Amino acid sequence: MRLVKLFALALAALALAAPARAQDYFRGRTITLYAGFTPGGGVDAEMRLIAQFLGRHIPGNPNVQAMNMPGAGGILLGNYLYSIAKPDGLTIGMPGRSGFFLAAAVGDASARYDIGKFTWIGAAGANNLMLWLRKGLGVRTYAELKQSKTPVVIGGLATSSSSVVVPMVLAKYDGAPLKIISGYTGLAEASLAMERGEIDGIYTHAGTFRPDRIASGDIVPVLQTFPVEPGMPSLDDVKSPRARALDNLLTAPSRLGAPVIAPPGVPGEIATILRDAYVATGSSRDYVDEAARRGIDIGKPARGEDLQSFVASSLGHIPGDIVEEYRGYVGMK
Repeated sequence: MRLVKLFALALAALALAAPARAQDYFRGRTITLYAGFTPGGGVDAEMRLIAQFLGRHIPGNPNVQAMNMPGAGGILLGNYLYSIAKPDGLTIGMPGRSGFFLAAAVGDASARYDIGKFTWIGAAGANNLMLWLRKGLGVRTYAELKQSKTPVVIGGLATSSSSVVVPMVLAKYDGAPLKIISGYTGLAEASLAMERGEIDGIYTHAGTFRPDRIASGDIVPVLQTFPVEPGMPSLDDVKSPRARALDNLLTAPSRLGAPVIAPPGVPGEIATILRDAYVATGSSRDYVDEAARRGIDIGKPARGEDLQSFVASSLGHIPGDIVEEYRGYVGMK
């Protein structure tokens, strides 16, 4: 009985020691937080905001270094986190929304990762993407847009991104006279092209633009993803059932927001610390105030544990015909 009691005490000591070691794990270390896009866009802006505050909410207060790994709408960063980065909690990333999510969901061979196996840290709340047009175009509503006699040029990122495919769906099924130009490396580049008048609009979120451009009316939102803003039509108002099915696929990532993920296999105690820190960061007054000052719409933070079921329910059972049409849009064979 004495040996049994000693063994039990030893196990209890080990159980107490493990969390203690985990709590001290990040002290004196640096976490690298990547954005899957170039500097200056919405994902990059949110990544840098998180990098500024995240370390304050992690035991040991590690330094958080902001970095960029742009490419293929976040797919390049997804591949890096999945296969190359160490699962030690010191390398995390924000690969973005639609390109990163949808490439894996529809079998894009360039996405060499299983989206469900990442260590999910957290995400901002739903992001209401909108179709924004430059003021000089003279179009103030979506109804006016549909009546345009000349094509309205919309700029977007990779062909797999919602910035490209949603306008293509609107053109095909809803009669919107849109001409889509893809291939911009980041939303900041597309925004600059819109400012120069090279393109007429972008389907994106408000964080893509400087707050003063929105406040001055230099850019005008005419269509929203979700029925949030009163008096503005949403994708739910599109009449074609097939278009709505495609839109539901394309906008599933936007309902989640911009996730922060880590490589598969991060130890549970370390993942829990990062998840707790993410929620604490997103709920802190300093973070919220700074986001407002920078004009970043952050929403409410969601925990990584809750994201797994969202991914499974939204992107795990997509009808085959919808997948095939999507693959056609993005040039996949």
